Amino acid sequence: MPSSPRLAICIVLVSVFLVAPFSALGEDKKPPKLFEDNSEMQVTLSGPWRRIKRNIEEDALYPAKLSYTNSNGEQQTIDVEVAPRGVTRRFRVCDFPPLKVHFDKGQTKGTEFRGNGSLKLVTYCDTSSKYEQYYTKEYLAYRIYNLVTGLSFRVRPMMVQYRDSESGKGTLTRFSFMIEDLDEVAERNELEKLSIAQISHKHLDAAEISKFSLFQFLIGNLDWSAFDGPGDEDCCHNSKLIGKDNESIPKYGIPYDFDSSGLVDAHYALPPDGLGVRSVRQRVYRGFCFANDQLPQTVVLFNEKKPEILALFENNPHLNDKTRKKTTRYIEDFYKIINDPKQFERQISGKCRG
Repeated sequence: MPSSPRLAICIVLVSVFLVAPFSALGEDKKPPKLFEDNSEMQVTLSGPWRRIKRNIEEDALYPAKLSYTNSNGEQQTIDVEVAPRGVTRRFRVCDFPPLKVHFDKGQTKGTEFRGNGSLKLVTYCDTSSKYEQYYTKEYLAYRIYNLVTGLSFRVRPMMVQYRDSESGKGTLTRFSFMIEDLDEVAERNELEKLSIAQISHKHLDAAEISKFSLFQFLIGNLDWSAFDGPGDEDCCHNSKLIGKDNESIPKYGIPYDFDSSGLVDAHYALPPDGLGVRSVRQRVYRGFCFANDQLPQTVVLFNEKKPEILALFENNPHLNDKTRKKTTRYIEDFYKIINDPKQFERQISGKCRG
C-alpha cells in the first residue's frame, strides 16, 4: 500500500504515461477510412454475376463477398450484398452493370469500409479495353473536382477481380472505383443531404456554383441540372443537394456521373436535345449570371490547380498514350479559353443563364 497520498499520485501518473503510448499504437493500427486514401486497392468481388446479368431488370439484392489485403498486410473478407443500378449503362450500354454494394456495419467495424451502409461501384461495363479508358477518365473527373472543392464526391480507385461465385468461371480483372455516399459528403462539410424536388437557382451558393459550372465546362459535361430533376424525385439531375436543412439558404450542388462528358468521350454518349450541340466534345457554359461576380476568383483557383489536374492524367497508369495526349489537349483548350479575355467573355461570362 502507498505510504502517502503524494506517492499514490506519482504511481498513477507513471501508469498513465506507460499505458498511453501503447494505446496510441493500437489506434495507429486502425486503417484510414476508404476515401481518406487515394491509393489503388486490389479487390476480389465474388458474386452470382451470370445470374445478375440474366435478370438485369430485377432490383434484387444478391449475396457476394469482398476480399482485399488491408494496409497492415492482413487478408480481409467481408460478406456484402450487391444490386444492379442505373439506367443507361445497365439497360442500354453495358454487358456488366454498375453495382450498389451493401455492407453489414458489424463486419466492416475496424476496416477501411467502416461506417458505410452502401456504396456505388463503377464497374468495367464491357471487356473491351476502350471501356477501361472511359471509366478511368470518369474517375479522374471526380478527382479534378476534389482538387477544386471539398463539396464533392470522393472516389477510391480499385483493381477488381470479378469472380463468379456460382460457376467459379469467368474471372476478369478490371479498373473500377467506388463513390463516396452523399451522407458522408454532407457530414464532413458539417451539412446534411436535402430532400427537395426543385429549388430556385438563386438559392445555390454563388461561389460554389461558380466552381461547379466552370468544372462542368472544363470536362465538357452538359448532362446536368443543379436546381431541378425529372418528375417529383429529389433534386437534381446528375447532381445532389446538401445544406443546413431544407429551408436554409444557401444550398450546395454536388455533381456526379460524368460518362457523357467530352473529357470521357464515350462512343455511346450523346449531347442533350435543345442545346444545338452535335458532339459531347463541344463545350457550352451553363452557369448562372447571378454568380458571374465569382468567376474571376474561380478562374484563379482553376489556374492554381492546373499542375495538379494535369498530373492526374500524366501519372495515371491505366491511360494509354493516345488517351492521355488527347485528354491533355482537351484540358489545355479549356485553359486557353479561360485565360483569353475575349474568349472568356464570348464563351463563358456572356453565355450565363438567368
